[in-house]
Amino acid sequence: MNGTVKAARIAHPIAAASVVALVFAQVYLIAAFIFGAPGALAAHMTLGRIVVGFELLALVTALVGWRDDRKEVRLSFALVVVGALQVSLASDLGNSPYVHALHGLLALVVVVLASIMTTRTWRELHPRLTAARS
Repeated sequence: MNGTVKAARIAHPIAAASVVALVFAQVYLIAAFIFGAPGALAAHMTLGRIVVGFELLALVTALVGWRDDRKEVRLSFALVVVGALQVSLASDLGNSPYVHALHGLLALVVVVLASIMTTRTWRELHPRLTAARS
């Protein structure tokens, strides 16, 4: 395994875990906005742009580091697609509040996908640590 592949394998679960942490922060910020903190919406939106960057980083690192693991590449691609749809539902798609509300629901899907990716690749990278806990 060359250095680039090894670096991508290490960066991949970090990128996926970052998505999870940042989405949790976004949920907190949007709740703060709902309860009256006006500046929280701008912070929520800024974090959203950062999340998209980490989703793309997860895909690139999957393509480089996990190219032989089709499931991981598919999960990473699904994360980018669901993330893009989720962002689009915030304002671009539809004109119904019920359609826009899917933005929040798909945030849960983003967290689940990124959590699965983090767990799968962490276990692959650290089999002795996960075996010791079993």
